[in-house]
Amino acid sequence: MYNSLYFKIILILVIFMVTVMCVIGTVLINSVNSFYMDEFVKQMEQNLSPGSPLTSELTNALSREDFSSEQLKILNTYRGVLGIDDYRNFYILDMNGKFLEGSDSELGRTLQKSANLIAAMRGEPDNTQPLGADFADYALNIGNGDGECIIYVRDSMEEMQQFTWILFSIILEALMFGLIFAIILAFFLSKAITSPIQNLTKGAKLVAAGEFSYELDIQSNDEIGKLTDTFNHMKETLKNTLEEVSGEHRKLETVFTYLHDGVIAFTDDGKVMHINESVKELLGGEYDNNFTFSRFIELFGIDYNPHFNVEFVDRETDGDGYNFSDVMFEGKVLDVNFGNISYMADNTEHNGVLAVIHDETGRYELDKSRREFVANVSHEMRTPLTSIKLACESILSDPEMEADMQNTFLGMAVDECDRMTRIVSDLLVLSRLDNKRTQWSIASFDPRAVLSHICDVMKVDADAHSHKLIFKAPSSLPKISADKERIEQVVINILSNAIKYTPDGGEITLSADRMADGIEIHVRDTGVGIPADDLPHIFERFYRVEKARTSETGGTGLGLAIAKEIVEAHGGEIAIESEQGVGSTVIIRLPFETKLKSVE
Repeated sequence: MYNSLYFKIILILVIFMVTVMCVIGTVLINSVNSFYMDEFVKQMEQNLSPGSPLTSELTNALSREDFSSEQLKILNTYRGVLGIDDYRNFYILDMNGKFLEGSDSELGRTLQKSANLIAAMRGEPDNTQPLGADFADYALNIGNGDGECIIYVRDSMEEMQQFTWILFSIILEALMFGLIFAIILAFFLSKAITSPIQNLTKGAKLVAAGEFSYELDIQSNDEIGKLTDTFNHMKETLKNTLEEVSGEHRKLETVFTYLHDGVIAFTDDGKVMHINESVKELLGGEYDNNFTFSRFIELFGIDYNPHFNVEFVDRETDGDGYNFSDVMFEGKVLDVNFGNISYMADNTEHNGVLAVIHDETGRYELDKSRREFVANVSHEMRTPLTSIKLACESILSDPEMEADMQNTFLGMAVDECDRMTRIVSDLLVLSRLDNKRTQWSIASFDPRAVLSHICDVMKVDADAHSHKLIFKAPSSLPKISADKERIEQVVINILSNAIKYTPDGGEITLSADRMADGIEIHVRDTGVGIPADDLPHIFERFYRVEKARTSETGGTGLGLAIAKEIVEAHGGEIAIESEQGVGSTVIIRLPFETKLKSVE
């Protein structure tokens, strides 16, 4: 703001206004002060000059023994003529400056001797008024053959000072109105000056962004108008120049089309014309300054004539070039696409080859994961189906089977059906999470109350295994915004695993605490723990630690995967720390405000 033209113009006018008003105010105040001093001296000289009636009466009074009292009466008679008031007093002094009588006895006894009074005491009255003095005075020594005294008039100039302050206030008010007027005037003046400059700035930004269709209007014939016309001419010249050099950059535009993938371009003699960092990282030590097209197709194992020939691209009937899919290189799965590229060299157009390398390792791994997922689902579904079939066949093979035995087989079938239902339900949950179709119910709630309630619910299950279930959380734990039921599902799932995989009589602790940007929930148990080799895979779908798989504790292997999806969907994190034979700790971090709030 301080560097803007608006500010500078306003600042200049404000400084000008303040300077003018200060000069005028100083001149006015000094003039009024000088006028007051001159009027004071003029008034005193008119009434106290030798031969004046007042002076004559005062001189005649010296013949009396109590001359000071008589002079006091005379001076009181002339108070109006001398301007005696609360601010101006007269004093009758002897030739040593001692107070005899006066209009203010208290001030007269403490009267300080001024330069004019001292001059009168010497018999050489001066009565000059120095500039800047805070009082005005006039001293006159009179005498006859009977006696001699000094008539001294002193003005404190308080009235003048009050008048000066009033004048200063008026000047200050005028200055304020002047400043307001200067600011308004500066605004319109700066607007008139800066509007064309702002248009030029806007046009320059558009030109810098590559927009050349914007034409600036010439609003005046002054210097700014000429500058605007010059800018329009420059814009047209620049546009034509860029169009001329765009052909030279056409080859770069083609190469950089595939910047997200590996891009390498070869000249018509098989040498590298351009290569980006992705290809260099992919080739590693295989790339050097002598790298050629023949070496390229040899490394990637592409079935093509090693003798370089750019015409191979044109052998395709559709003219789109060659595409080699699922090319294996350094443990990665790649798609390699070849196409023609035209470039200029030595003022001659040449045809080269552009190779675009797309990393399909992620897709390949995804396909592999899908195949493994189908195999795992088939395995998990086959086990309960086999049990159900065995139970049904057992009942059908023995029509006279006892009722208790039939109920046992039927119960086993129902249990296995429930197991399949849980698997299907978990798979549907994961599917909705993967496809972003989960309906979230976002609300603000007290996490401490929710975790305390979960402890109360899970206490029965913990008591059945003789576990000691402990809950720890500060009372000042802040509220969070999340899907309450989903968070409860995650914590209950983690607690259930802790109860199942902890030998009877263990200790399980559910605790929560505040972080800088959210809360952190810990579920700590004294269970069997997880081997270090299994920890990296613990959140994978259908993954279960083999040593923990028993008929009693075996689950679907999807609980932790669902928990991870829910927590990460909220913008949080979940992790497991475990030591085999010691126990495990699951750490859940949730933000105060979930990122799902926008889809509430």
